[in-house]
Amino acid sequence: MEKKIEIIPYLSFNGNCEEALKTYIEAFGGEIYGMSRWSEETYEVTPKQIGKVMHAEFALGNTHMAAGDVFDGTEVNTGVKLMIHMDSQEAALHTISVLAEGGTVLSPLKPHPKPDDGGCGSVTKDRFGFTWIITCPNPAKQ
Repeated sequence: MEKKIEIIPYLSFNGNCEEALKTYIEAFGGEIYGMSRWSEETYEVTPKQIGKVMHAEFALGNTHMAAGDVFDGTEVNTGVKLMIHMDSQEAALHTISVLAEGGTVLSPLKPHPKPDDGGCGSVTKDRFGFTWIITCPNPAKQ
């Protein structure tokens, strides 16, 4: 029997992982499955790690994801873009407004150009540095 492979996006943060996950769950819905923290016994680089997120597993909609705070001196890579399909324009606008708090709407929600004009899209960079492509059905085409 062939093993099923699931690709799990892993997001790294500079000490604000827990705040980011709470924001994303407010924006998209979902849940945190588990969260472990750095302690006095487990921190590896700096005491600033203590109490911060070592590893978290969570879901946004049906997508299983993971995240943690990093302190090894490497830059957090926020170059990946995350695309989320929402069921309605109202849901998309709510999500965009939550992500835009402290962030920037790079492109407001608008219909895609033809031939993809059955949908709408928006691009928002959140306050944690990640770029989200939010899409939904185009209400004018339903």
